[in-house]
Amino acid sequence: MSQESGRKLGWGVLGGARINRRLIPGVRAAHNAELLAVASREQAKAEAVATQYAVPKAYGSYEALLADPKIEVVYIPLPNTLHIEWAIKAAQAGKHVLVEKPLALTPEDIDPLQEAAAQAGVLVMEAFMYRFHPQHAQVKALIAEGAIGEIKVLRCTFAFVLNEQTYNIRLDDELGGGATWDVGCYGVNISRSIFEREPVAVYAEATSRPGAKVDSSVAAILDFGEGRRAVLDYAMDYGRRTFFEVMGTKGSISIESMLQEPDQPAFIYLRNDQGLQTRQIAPANHFQLEVEAFSQAILDGKPAPYSLEDSRANTRVCLTLLESIKQGKRLELHSR
Repeated sequence: MSQESGRKLGWGVLGGARINRRLIPGVRAAHNAELLAVASREQAKAEAVATQYAVPKAYGSYEALLADPKIEVVYIPLPNTLHIEWAIKAAQAGKHVLVEKPLALTPEDIDPLQEAAAQAGVLVMEAFMYRFHPQHAQVKALIAEGAIGEIKVLRCTFAFVLNEQTYNIRLDDELGGGATWDVGCYGVNISRSIFEREPVAVYAEATSRPGAKVDSSVAAILDFGEGRRAVLDYAMDYGRRTFFEVMGTKGSISIESMLQEPDQPAFIYLRNDQGLQTRQIAPANHFQLEVEAFSQAILDGKPAPYSLEDSRANTRVCLTLLESIKQGKRLELHSR
């Protein structure tokens, strides 16, 4: 598809997940996207979501939305175990697909989706929205220009308190719950992005809530070889934080929040032999930027900003972390 200047792609959303309160405003603000419909398994629920977010159409089944010829892109924020199934169905319906993280729970799960997308000629991308905030590009640029020398260590804390007393899918092992899949995947993703390589081994320890079968807080080390390591702590049990710091041979760069509020400026803290420098970045909506980047790739007939191979690699690391927790030892990673 050639670039279509000024055209807006029709978007649809499967499900009424809480993340919609962030993604939907991002679609609305995007210059090349238009939200046309939302779907749920029940018509009443779909209509409630449509009313809540002022969406034009409400479908009482996911299949009905996928059959709408005006829907060109589908966003999938369903429970983790349903991501691959509905991404495949959306691709087979000829829709481009943005899938909430984690895309898959095993690397092999991505194979049939990759095949379906290739056969249908559609793009599929995992939704790590932080990658589209300008602060991420600026951190990468500072590292590339040698502002902190050779990078050696990345520290990342990604946590929040899940204090709901009722059932929550994040604590359901049968639906891909647990801290690693919910928040640990961010630390894995930023580590791989900063080091620009894959870890060779991982080690992790975890704590679970009483009666729960999933990890609720985790401390992990990712070995990237040649003395390079990422030190991650992530949890659903302690104070909200989305911080990371990159340590190099000449200094450090830190980010207070990977998930910056759209109406708030972001700050990068650079420490080296010139002292502490604070760089302020104008407010930006990373959900909007993610939607625009994905939509523009579709309109221009280009590959998605991030590939399914990248998702496969991230999934492999997360799965190995969980296996390390289970076995209580360091585990080597081997690419397929």
